[in-house]
Amino acid sequence: MSAANPKPLTSISTFSAVAKQSLLQKIDPRARIACTLLFAFAVVLSEQLIALIFALTISVIVAVVAKLAVAKTLKKLAAMDIFMLYLLLMLPFTVPGDGFIMLFGFQGSWQGLEQGIKITLKANAVVLMLFATVANLSSSALGSALQALKVSNKLIQLLLFTLRYLSVIEDEYKRLRRSMRARAFVMKFNWHSWKSIGNLIAMLLVRSMHRSQRILKAMKCRGYNGQLVSYLPMRWQPIDSAYCAAMALLTTVIIVINFIHVS
Repeated sequence: MSAANPKPLTSISTFSAVAKQSLLQKIDPRARIACTLLFAFAVVLSEQLIALIFALTISVIVAVVAKLAVAKTLKKLAAMDIFMLYLLLMLPFTVPGDGFIMLFGFQGSWQGLEQGIKITLKANAVVLMLFATVANLSSSALGSALQALKVSNKLIQLLLFTLRYLSVIEDEYKRLRRSMRARAFVMKFNWHSWKSIGNLIAMLLVRSMHRSQRILKAMKCRGYNGQLVSYLPMRWQPIDSAYCAAMALLTTVIIVINFIHVS
């Protein structure tokens, strides 16, 4: 990989779909990460459909407040929902229960369909909340917030390096694919194609390792000692406390709905 002119990654918004500045972006990154984590735990542990629908509604409202670009957000969710559709088609025929359809000798159950719907609602609620609250954080803000929340220093650096160099690896992959096409390579379902793709992956790994060694040497020359140093000032304001209180209340409502329906 070429070390010259690396593509900057100003935020983890490689995955973000924010159209413009919003009120939510004024919230302290620590509050956004902590509240999103608690919300995700509550949603993932929920088993009642009404609680999951309520959670998805919250995520949609937060996404509207965050002013996410509708087209980009739906496109990113659709990529995930393709896999969710596979679950919706498969789970009714793999989970035992009350049958509602017979297809090619296999009986589909209501319980399997319900489980697939629950998983789909959970995934969309959590991912949409992440898009709205965390995906638009800059890399420095994300690292500083995680450090303030006492997350492992090594884990933070691993995450930041991954975010920073995903685009570099993507560019290298595209260059290798272009060189293969220039040599008249056409992907087919045969041994030659699989061997060529294996060589592509191996070359990508080799070049990534060489690039990482050069980056490490350059960082050591600049005084890197394995510690993350944060220069981003953070101030907790009343609006951050209000945001945490609101998210805590909504998360509590999700939990209460689950307990009410269980009892």
